Amino acid sequence: MHSQRQEPQFIDDELGGITTSHGPFMLKSAFQPIFSQAPTGQLTIQAFEALIRPFREGRPVSPGQFFQSVEADDALYVDRLCRGLHLRNLRRVNRSGASLFINFNPSFYASAADIDHEVSGFTSLCGELGISAGSIVCEITEQGSNDYLLSLMVEKLRAAHFKIAVDDYGADDSDLQRVERLQPDIVKFDAAWVHRFVETLDGKHVLRGMVRTFREKGMASLFEGLEEESQVSFCEEIGVRFLQGFALARPELTPTSFHIRFPEAPHAVQPGQSPDAGTEPGPTVRDEHPAEPLPPRETSATPAPKRRNTPFGRRSR
Repeated sequence: MHSQRQEPQFIDDELGGITTSHGPFMLKSAFQPIFSQAPTGQLTIQAFEALIRPFREGRPVSPGQFFQSVEADDALYVDRLCRGLHLRNLRRVNRSGASLFINFNPSFYASAADIDHEVSGFTSLCGELGISAGSIVCEITEQGSNDYLLSLMVEKLRAAHFKIAVDDYGADDSDLQRVERLQPDIVKFDAAWVHRFVETLDGKHVLRGMVRTFREKGMASLFEGLEEESQVSFCEEIGVRFLQGFALARPELTPTSFHIRFPEAPHAVQPGQSPDAGTEPGPTVRDEHPAEPLPPRETSATPAPKRRNTPFGRRSR
């Protein structure tokens, strides 16, 4: 399963980000902010979710269309290519304390040796780029993966000091079992499932209980796909630690303008860190040769972003 392909090329684009290509497609990174929420309701960018944005002949193509065009033999190569692109673009977003959520799909790997090879290569790349493993949150998808290999991938990533998130949690029996088995740092609640549950009092009660239970077990909850101000307010009410959605900020192509729109706070809670862990700063992205100087840290509290009710489009990664 180890690729014999030529090394991919990563080049600077006209916006100051980094691009690469696969076949006729040019690939760029888009980052969407993930906000942490203080008990006062104040929101601060804590991390980004990395999303791929393909272009063909200068025109945007949907990620779904791009991934459907990828041959089965190239799937792992492209998956790895996207991760390499996102890591390189993390260095360009002028956010020294931000973590990055990045996807891993264990179903791409056929053996323990394949997983060892992947995790070792990913760890080495982070080291080469000067990125702390603690600032990377590995989102684990299930998608037909073998239970043994799924657990092994999490074990290997955790041993390398990466944080773990399970994606698309919907409280089905399989989701509950997955959380119990993997013991992630972060549980990402499925957006469509949350939207249904916030419509009723009983559903809200269920969500409140789940967030409390995960918190008691040392797991942070992340609600994504937030569309409305009322949903953001409900998250504040039940103590959801991490929030993501168009109601707060849309994805932007890297290097993004978020460092200007939402200045960096001096002490933000890192994903996977307990909100009661004190005021020590979390892991940072270290770049000995940054493309642009990082902005000075703010000495006053970061103002909460303005919230807008914005139509929500389906996320594509």
